[in-house]
Amino acid sequence: MAEKPLIFYSLSTCGHCEVTKKMLDDLDLEYHPIVVDLLPPDEKEKAVQEMIKSNPRCTFPTLIYGDKVIIGMKLQEIKDMLGVRTEVDDLYDTLRKIQEPKGYYFNRDKEKTFQLLRALLVNKDRYGYMSCPCRLATGDREKDKDILCPCVYREPDVREFGSCYCNLYVSDEWNKGAIERHLVPERRSAEHYQ
Repeated sequence: MAEKPLIFYSLSTCGHCEVTKKMLDDLDLEYHPIVVDLLPPDEKEKAVQEMIKSNPRCTFPTLIYGDKVIIGMKLQEIKDMLGVRTEVDDLYDTLRKIQEPKGYYFNRDKEKTFQLLRALLVNKDRYGYMSCPCRLATGDREKDKDILCPCVYREPDVREFGSCYCNLYVSDEWNKGAIERHLVPERRSAEHYQ
C-alpha cells in the first residue's frame, strides 16, 4: 500500500464495520484501526473530535486515506480508492465488454453489482459454473442451465421491467431512472425445485 496511512474508524457492535474490517484483513491491507466505543473516555472524545473533521455526522464505518473519506460499507469504493484489484474486478471488466454492446448494462449501484459478481464467483467455486446468485442451484449444470448467468429470464425481464431478477443487468433507461422501477417477479417455475 502507499505511504499514506489508512485510518479506519469503527464500532465493535457495527455489522458494517465488521464486514469492512474483514475485507481489509482479507486483502492484507495495512490500516490504523480505531474502535471508538472501546476507547477510554478521554481517548474516545479525542477520536470523535478528529473523526468529525472528516465526517461531521460521526457515522460508522469511516475510512480516511489522505484527503479521501469513505463513509459506510462501500467495499468496492474502498478498493477503488486504494487501487486494489481482485478477480471480481476482472469479471466486471470482461462481462461489461461482452454485455454492453448487446444492450445490457450493469446496475449503476456499484456496491450491489460487485456483491452480485462476488456471489457469481462463489457459485463458480461451489458448482463449477456461475449460476444466478439469487436463485437456488442444484449443482447439476444441466438442471440449472436456465439460471446460468446471464440466465434465460434476463432478456424478457429487462425488456418488460428494465432489470433482471437480481438487478445485476439492467437497461440504460433503468440506470438513468427514465423508467419506473418495479420488483421483478420470479419467472422460473417451482418445478425446478421439486
